[in-house]
Amino acid sequence: MGWELFGWSFDVIRKNKQLVLFPIFSAVAALAGLFLCSQWGQVSFQRVLHHVGVRDLIWFAPAYVLVSAVIIFFNCALAACALAHFNGEEPTLSYGLRHAAQRIVPILAWTLLSTTVGFILNAIERRASFAGKIATWLFGFAWGMATYLVVPVLIAEDRGAFGSVQRSAQLFRKTWGDQIVAEIRFGWRSLVFFIPCLILGALGMNGYPVFLPIAVACFVIGAAVLSAAHGIFEVALYRYAATGETPEGWSPNMLSILQSQEKKGTRTLDIG
Repeated sequence: MGWELFGWSFDVIRKNKQLVLFPIFSAVAALAGLFLCSQWGQVSFQRVLHHVGVRDLIWFAPAYVLVSAVIIFFNCALAACALAHFNGEEPTLSYGLRHAAQRIVPILAWTLLSTTVGFILNAIERRASFAGKIATWLFGFAWGMATYLVVPVLIAEDRGAFGSVQRSAQLFRKTWGDQIVAEIRFGWRSLVFFIPCLILGALGMNGYPVFLPIAVACFVIGAAVLSAAHGIFEVALYRYAATGETPEGWSPNMLSILQSQEKKGTRTLDIG
């Protein structure tokens, strides 16, 4: 789908600029939670990454779960707004927050499940051999792909955490190629948006400090827009896989690629 996918996601954001605020809220709340927990527990998160003791886990594990819950909550709020937009509505911030709050129990359950899997994989990777690390990485990649659509499922369907994982894995069989392609494309093409930030930052650190706050602002805005665009694509992909309906604005070329791949039962990994 090339740059069309990128452009379409940004077009949705252009029509619903408030969607960019959800990633910003998420980042601010997550940073605040990490800071407060590190201060209360006097835990250095850099030290936790290299040496995990019992005392570290007492403070770090709840902080990690809290931050993950905040991020997932705002991702769900974004997904709710995206779904409403695809249904022809004009969602507001309060609309997204309200719908995410209505799903707070499965959101918290999914947070606990995903963070537990993350802790287990991290612990295994620390102690595994080289072959074991590769196996752990492959399992983590498979887990990430199988749960790629969990957030839209949590919002759109009345399922618990495990049910949402099963549903996401079921939809994965229809969308696995598009998921992988999307991750690759959103990854390397997003670098383009941060080139100005790097240039301004370099200028700021080499005798032109006035450019530093501009570089930071550009980075924050760019990261928020890209995060929102990624979330919008996830919702659109879920909607197509679950109902066969396509969002307004998908070009005939984009639709033909999806439909031809679905008929073949496979996905062509064109990452150009």
